[in-house]
Amino acid sequence: MSVTTFVSPPAAPHYRLGDVVRSERTKFLSLRSTRWILAAFPVAAVVLGMVIGAATGAHWPHISAASRAHWDPTNNILAGLIPGYIVLPVLGVLMMSSEYSSGSIRSTLVAVPRREMVLVAKAIVYAAAVLAVCEVVTFATFFAGQAVMGTAPRATLGQPGVLRALLLSGAFLVLMGLFGLGLGAILRRSAAAVAVYAGVALVLPSLLIALPGNLWRFGPIIILGNSVGAVNILPGFLSPWAGFAAMAAYATAALVAGAALRARRDT
Repeated sequence: MSVTTFVSPPAAPHYRLGDVVRSERTKFLSLRSTRWILAAFPVAAVVLGMVIGAATGAHWPHISAASRAHWDPTNNILAGLIPGYIVLPVLGVLMMSSEYSSGSIRSTLVAVPRREMVLVAKAIVYAAAVLAVCEVVTFATFFAGQAVMGTAPRATLGQPGVLRALLLSGAFLVLMGLFGLGLGAILRRSAAAVAVYAGVALVLPSLLIALPGNLWRFGPIIILGNSVGAVNILPGFLSPWAGFAAMAAYATAALVAGAALRARRDT
């Protein structure tokens, strides 16, 4: 008499979001581009903020009365964050596209078949790491720029709207990077994703100026420079919180589209 023994197949590896986040954090911090960008951006922002502050102080005696009436020293110095408009979204793109260019995405998907979880983990890691850097850089740029403004009126954290502008500006840069991450998930190629980001953020607002409806106001960089990072909001621009919500919508739409397309693709 023979006895048939049934052997259960090995259980699939069990993983949680926290496990995937730790894995993505290791990969993110191991990227050379991450280290270079997160090291160079603070230096560039602070130096540019000081240059702008010093130039403003030197030209303040010659500024017209109309310009002085709309003077916003906070917004002026936060122009030092301009390098972040480019490098942080590029970092977001590379966080996704570098896995496709190297082929390591196959190993990632073997380890974590739930593709949407991989993208969620990448977004969490990016937001946590870059938010800390951006907030520190924003405040450092503000204080460094204010310190060299000479005779020009300065801003302080106690003035209405200043602290809000600083906090939202740092968080806004993170949303721009998450928008880049979403584009990287959609297009999977670094050059294409960076080109699309540049088109949406830099080129499209310039083209929309000629159209009715003031649609150019909804460009990410326009929102940051004239709403989120400003204390004295000029007429016709979005309010700071509305502008922040608009950038959150950009980032969310890109990430959701990226997740949907990843679910339909082989890799």
